[in-house]
Amino acid sequence: MPTSCTIAMKRINLMYRTCSRSITRSLVIFLLILLAIGLVMTGMLETIASRRYLNSDHLPPRKSRIQPVSDEPPPKTVVLTTTNSAFLDLTENWLHSIQSCGVWPNITVIAEDRAAYEALRKMKFNIHVTLADQLSTADNLLFDTPEYKRFVNKRADYILALLHNGYDVLFSDVDTYWVKNPFPYFEEGYDIFTQADQLPPLPQVLCAGFVFYKASRQTLKFVRTWITRMASKKQTQPDQVVLNQLIMKSMKNKNGVKVKVLDPNLFVSGQFYFNDDWRSKNPHVQPVMLHNNWVIGHDVKVQRFKKIGMWSIK
Repeated sequence: MPTSCTIAMKRINLMYRTCSRSITRSLVIFLLILLAIGLVMTGMLETIASRRYLNSDHLPPRKSRIQPVSDEPPPKTVVLTTTNSAFLDLTENWLHSIQSCGVWPNITVIAEDRAAYEALRKMKFNIHVTLADQLSTADNLLFDTPEYKRFVNKRADYILALLHNGYDVLFSDVDTYWVKNPFPYFEEGYDIFTQADQLPPLPQVLCAGFVFYKASRQTLKFVRTWITRMASKKQTQPDQVVLNQLIMKSMKNKNGVKVKVLDPNLFVSGQFYFNDDWRSKNPHVQPVMLHNNWVIGHDVKVQRFKKIGMWSIK
């Protein structure tokens, strides 16, 4: 017969195994809870980092969905544009103009609707095409409409994503036409280079549709502020309006972002170049890039390009 000591030892051993199993289960549950919390926090941080507001001056490297087209080490500069189905022909004309001016940079085109994405992938250009996370309209966009504002106000987020990855970014609207290589005009000593839309004696207006952003600390802070300011407006304003407000303010601050306004006779606004009277008075002007702006509507832009022999689509 087992002694009382033996029985006691067996009971202690049973209690120990039961307790151990209970502790093990509790430990496993605790670790699973920690893991779940960690995953949630990681997702939240990634969401915050990839969105609009990046308040820290310390910019940890993050992988953007926008990747360079080449498998080689990434070049320093990305040419970026956005488009939709209604502007595919203008996009193709823009790409032909870049091709004809003897330079082929690393080009990323963000399609704002799925049909545009599929069509761009079939074009015979060496470009990187990506589909926007939040799709916009595929229809024709008219200046200053709510749909237009929502479309253009996404551009700053795309620019910031590339700047974070160390790329200089040349954002170019698809209604521009490149005649010469613009990159030699982006010299050292400045953070941002922008086209002038309107010149003195009228109030100077800078264009958000052709801007070169150097991936400097000051530029990153500026673009973050630009995005934050747009989001804080009670009434949606076009990105260009907010961009001008911030640049004018920064120009008065010696420690602000350094902005250079590109020569308006080289980077010509549509307000001037498509005016027959202006061209007759300025026959010496040999543009590097001209912008088919200051007119509303897709068809009018196409007719303008055709009239001056800058339409490359048959």
